[in-house]
Amino acid sequence: MKILFYTHTPRAFRTTLIGYLYELCQIHEVVLLAEKLDQETETALKRKDLFPRLSKIITVEQFTGRKRGLLAKNKYFFTLAKEVVLSHMPDVVILASDFHPFELYLARFAKKNGALVITTQAFFSMVDWSETSRIADLSNAHLKLSAMMPLKIRLFLIKCREYFGHFLYYWFLPASNLQKPFLGESSLNLHRGWVGMRDSDCQTVFSKIDYDIYSRIYLKCGVPVEKMFILPHPLQLEAREFFEKIYFSKFKKEKNGRKIASVMLSSQKALGFHKDNLLPIPPLEREKKWSQAIKLMSQILEGWQIYIKPHPSTKNIDHLKEVFEQISSDIKVTDPKEPVDKYIEMADVVVELPPSLGTSLFTALLQCPEKPIISLDLYNELAGDGYKNFPGVEYIDAENKFATVLKEIKEDKYRKNNFSSNNSKSELWPLEFENIEKLIDYLTKKPRKLKSPD
Repeated sequence: MKILFYTHTPRAFRTTLIGYLYELCQIHEVVLLAEKLDQETETALKRKDLFPRLSKIITVEQFTGRKRGLLAKNKYFFTLAKEVVLSHMPDVVILASDFHPFELYLARFAKKNGALVITTQAFFSMVDWSETSRIADLSNAHLKLSAMMPLKIRLFLIKCREYFGHFLYYWFLPASNLQKPFLGESSLNLHRGWVGMRDSDCQTVFSKIDYDIYSRIYLKCGVPVEKMFILPHPLQLEAREFFEKIYFSKFKKEKNGRKIASVMLSSQKALGFHKDNLLPIPPLEREKKWSQAIKLMSQILEGWQIYIKPHPSTKNIDHLKEVFEQISSDIKVTDPKEPVDKYIEMADVVVELPPSLGTSLFTALLQCPEKPIISLDLYNELAGDGYKNFPGVEYIDAENKFATVLKEIKEDKYRKNNFSSNNSKSELWPLEFENIEKLIDYLTKKPRKLKSPD
């Protein structure tokens, strides 16, 4: 069996997808479609003892690499997707999305040639797109249109712009390559639906919790939930040994005996919004509140090294250094492009500043489940309570509670409640598979409804 495997974003590949690739390369011939990756990962991929059946690596420049104009980029995706499918004739294609441009073309050509298309969950999100769409629309309405207009008018104009973008990406661009439109229930531009709703034959999710979240969105969009299966995160599978060997063991040696707090700063939006009245939280006010939380940490965790790890998409790194590093000499803002797993492994406590709605804490929970992991929602921010009631994560919505928990951690009195650090499971849920190989074996033997490609 020949498999085409696409890395998606470098961060998603390193923290999650490379684990599935590792399992598959022990058995099947795999051609990897790869974005520009970090040096450690690129070095690991060249090792035949780790990836014995990785036959070829083909460069893809969707999220990394050179910049191209819209039409040139569209032509590049179309040509590359067609070439790799026709050249390698895969039996299975594995993606992390089926609504980004390159994956749209790749899935179309793969289906036309009879390949099984699987989309896997690559990120963890406690907030569905109805809420993230709300944040994006509010941000654009406040930042890109005049405040002289009523907010309802601005939101209407923003929605019109999103529909234009949807038409451009899913209708005009394929037509420019003499292709039919990309029809489907999900839309990147409209923040509608979810991955796996288009040409994917199967969508995998990490857990029963994710299955329930995805199911609600699928049913809302009229997409059958029967195409969803549960495939645990690679850190819960045998591939964990690979992560330990290639990444984690190295970072354990860098602690040098000093206590460390790693603070995650999620993908920054220019504005946040109060949950109760949807009024904007200006950038300066947000930074002030972040600084207050960091200052509290530096006072209580005196003598600890505090690393602030920004999201890879962060642009204003010099400004953040100026804001945070003046608080204490023990505070260091890291390079956004550094791997998040490094600072999770080195940390004695992992904290995410508001709004806490990204993947970092979920990754920390799988990578180091025994450590204190804290989600801060101190300012009642829209979508800031994603980790509320989530097992293994300490959700904190008051500064005094944050101070109490920090003191318990410093004095080694903190204990996690209602959480087991054992990543292994004795029983599988229905529709759950213990590894990706067994999932593929099941799907390739299962009769498929033949869908005529667009």
